Amino acid sequence: MIINFKLKNDKTEIKLINSNKVFYPTETTRYLLNSTIKKINKNKKLEILDLGCGNGVIGIFLLKKFKKIKRMTFSDISVNATKLTKKNLKLNKINPKKYQIIKSNQFQNLTNKKFDIIINDVSGISSKIAKMTNWFKNVPCNSGIDGTKLTVPILTNSVGHLNNNGFFIFPIISFSNEKKIIKLIKKLKLNCDILSINRWPVPKILYKHLERLKLLKKDKIINFELKYNLIIANTKILLLKQKNK
Repeated sequence: MIINFKLKNDKTEIKLINSNKVFYPTETTRYLLNSTIKKINKNKKLEILDLGCGNGVIGIFLLKKFKKIKRMTFSDISVNATKLTKKNLKLNKINPKKYQIIKSNQFQNLTNKKFDIIINDVSGISSKIAKMTNWFKNVPCNSGIDGTKLTVPILTNSVGHLNNNGFFIFPIISFSNEKKIIKLIKKLKLNCDILSINRWPVPKILYKHLERLKLLKKDKIINFELKYNLIIANTKILLLKQKNK
């Protein structure tokens, strides 16, 4: 099935083939894109990495919007994802000289490659939450009980893959151990800007698990608010840069 994808108040529109074997765009994807497009210098020839590209939505959208991007690297551990990204690039008539696709477990096959911008949309919620929803119905959620199993090594290794003045943009979802991630950022001595905080009511399917959610919150594995009889989670979009020496 082919869908049209766009952002609110943005004229850019792309077409996407979706597959039940590849993680599809979520609201987190939209939050990431909305924050990223505000930080991109449209006059610069940038090297960008779409890490955990899924169906290629983030990188393809940016290539359509910013014509001067030098090259977009799409990377994912899933063969299904890299194949689908290739199809979607062709569907949107993106010049092959403007991109490369690499199958890689995080930065494993990106040795010695550096980028001006790295954008990460790799899953970052507690695997316990994933099992209560259909968010990961046909794809694995390997982010661990506290949702940081993938985020921690990506954060740790991202700095070594950034050019001077480069930056890394990624989401923190409150259905993970936010404090652990923030503590790591401080340990790595990175400048951290919160680009946006996006609050959202959780899907109805989670309400029957409220007591389990409360226990996970008590154990500091996740966080959420109870407000107006709603369970409210949030997604923060962060930008990281090396501190000036």
